[in-house]
Amino acid sequence: MKKTVDTVSLILIRDGKVLVERRRMDRETYPGAVVIPGGHVEPGETYVEACRRELNEELGIDCRGFAYYDRMLCVTDVEDQMNRWFICEGWAGEPRCTEAEKIFWIGRDEVGRLDLEEDHKVISRLFEERCF
Repeated sequence: MKKTVDTVSLILIRDGKVLVERRRMDRETYPGAVVIPGGHVEPGETYVEACRRELNEELGIDCRGFAYYDRMLCVTDVEDQMNRWFICEGWAGEPRCTEAEKIFWIGRDEVGRLDLEEDHKVISRLFEERCF
């Protein structure tokens, strides 16, 4: 039986676009997939602490604050992930690719590039709800 782990995904919005990453092919889960950046919540970490750590590790930036947006179970071959999406409300530094193959920004008409159904649902709803 697979275990369920807690994960976070980090939504950065700039000029009406959302930051996404293409995962490296050597990743155990979702190799090569275009996804919202994020990662596992470590034991003893709060979700916000995990968001701060993951943003620093994956994108080399610090966020001023996080707004919880959504939660959904993501089933993988390796583990089940109870994922929580947080919007990063302002950040210091320029996002850079430190762990993924590449990072880039997508607009409302490019949501179809997201490979995970859960990311697609969440980001599509975000674009529908927000005027940007």
